[in-house]
Amino acid sequence: MSGKKKYPVRIPRFAPGIRSQDPRGGASRSWWSRRWLESLESMGVGGRLARGRAYAVSGQIVSLRIAGPRVEAQVVGARSDPYNVTVDFSLPSDDARRAVLSALRADPMLVARLFAGDLPMEVEELFRRVGIRLFPGGKLAPGVYDVTLSCSCPDWANPCKHTCAVMLILGEEIARRPMTLLEFRGIEEGDLCDEE
Repeated sequence: MSGKKKYPVRIPRFAPGIRSQDPRGGASRSWWSRRWLESLESMGVGGRLARGRAYAVSGQIVSLRIAGPRVEAQVVGARSDPYNVTVDFSLPSDDARRAVLSALRADPMLVARLFAGDLPMEVEELFRRVGIRLFPGGKLAPGVYDVTLSCSCPDWANPCKHTCAVMLILGEEIARRPMTLLEFRGIEEGDLCDEE
């Protein structure tokens, strides 16, 4: 007899919430969407990403609020009350932020492309040169990542399927509007135009 503990199968409640428009998490649209998905996969999510995708496609996310480097969402699971999910992106140091802004402002074509809904690969390189990851999943130190994911569900795994669902929906948002990636790192559209 197997020593594994068996848990009852729990079916998530139906929730007419935010539905994924792309079951692959925006991966087929652009290079930055593919990189976002690769970043999620590098976090060791395994099968939870597939379960999160099912949640995203079925509309289990009932609220989503993006406020710069913080994302708050509610995801309906098997329980009657939705789970609270938060995603906090690490902000660069003031010096690193100034260096990125200076490099971006020095190349108006990059800024124009960002405003037009494009993400030139050079932007990721600008971030890398000053020691900042544009995409999530990087380790800042042993056991410390550049994004903090939390969920009020009882699952011990982090990220859980609920946070994976939210990250996949965020992937669709950045596919549509890549400037969101910079906002996760504390750089707003207005920052690209204003001299400090």
